Amino acid sequence: MSTLSKTSAYERWRKPISFIFAAVWLSAAIFLRPIGLDAGWYSAMELLGFLFLIIAALGRLWAYAYIGGRKNAQLCVDGPYALTRNPLYLFSFVGLVGASLAVQNIWLSLGSAAFFLAYYAPVIRAEERRLAALFGEPFAAYRAAVPRFWPRFIRISDQGDLTVSARLFNRTLTEVFWFLAAIILIELLEAGKLGGLWPQWSVPF
Repeated sequence: MSTLSKTSAYERWRKPISFIFAAVWLSAAIFLRPIGLDAGWYSAMELLGFLFLIIAALGRLWAYAYIGGRKNAQLCVDGPYALTRNPLYLFSFVGLVGASLAVQNIWLSLGSAAFFLAYYAPVIRAEERRLAALFGEPFAAYRAAVPRFWPRFIRISDQGDLTVSARLFNRTLTEVFWFLAAIILIELLEAGKLGGLWPQWSVPF
């Protein structure tokens, strides 16, 4: 199997592992209730989480505008790809942490961040091996100039017009919708917790 078509075990298991993680995350979000929910700094944590969710939604739209339909056909180095080599993963990370903060659970936030960084690090490395095989020296130069995940903050110059696939953009809108819908769903979840609508276990943070 060639380098271009070979997928790592991390990539093959990404969807089922993500599904299991989502089920665990939802269970923790629903049944664990931090002591002091909706009071003091917990409210500030919730608002920060909502801000992260909005940033994640807008950031993924921004990234898709540059990479949509061109992932393996063209090396993208502009827009968000000038800040980090993996902006889609970065904004997904921001969204996950944002949702965890919004449910006002510090342990869930820390655990979610740790899981994402630990699991997706080898996934990203495997994808970059394929990009290196596809684009050779241009990708090597790009890799040397732009960080893999944590962004460098620079002023991005205008690179001209972009052609965006309407089909891919519509699909992306559907995906990022859930980042924004999470704000309403989390508010409903909080109301249910405060109303004692189901059994809950209190946690200190």
